[in-house]
Amino acid sequence: CAANDVDLNRLSPDLATTATTRNLTYITPNLCNDAHDSPCVDGRPGGLASADEFLRQWVPLITGSPAFGKDGLLVITFDESDGPQSDASACCGEGPGPNTPLPGITGAGGGRVGALVISPFTRPGTVSSTPYNHYSLLASLEDVFHQPYLGYAGQSGLNRFGLDVYNR
Repeated sequence: CAANDVDLNRLSPDLATTATTRNLTYITPNLCNDAHDSPCVDGRPGGLASADEFLRQWVPLITGSPAFGKDGLLVITFDESDGPQSDASACCGEGPGPNTPLPGITGAGGGRVGALVISPFTRPGTVSSTPYNHYSLLASLEDVFHQPYLGYAGQSGLNRFGLDVYNR
């Protein structure tokens, strides 16, 4: 982990060339930048304002990189839905993971959240009504890298990204 679990500041130099860009990068913002905390412990506003600021900094850097232009895929999603305008019900057969008897806010799963998929393989403005869950995303990535499915990603009937997402 010490070699591969690195500070986000190392991403900018990595994106400089296709040779230095990893095939898979998973970014988890801190509790302020992921819209979770509001206000943040450091005094920033948190919530969507801080998440928006984070995305405004990093998305153009990623999508402007040579590797992304060649064959990139950027997925932006959240882990839970909570609040007066949200739907915290479970979706898509998502079951409990290890050590989580009841994942999510009020049931199995983290509620209904959106996902934004940006890629040279996805037509801008695409909207899909196919229900996906976090295991769908995992299975879709495992398909891209020809890897065996882990846990619920191998669930029979689980939706994986198809022509509704990769449509360009």
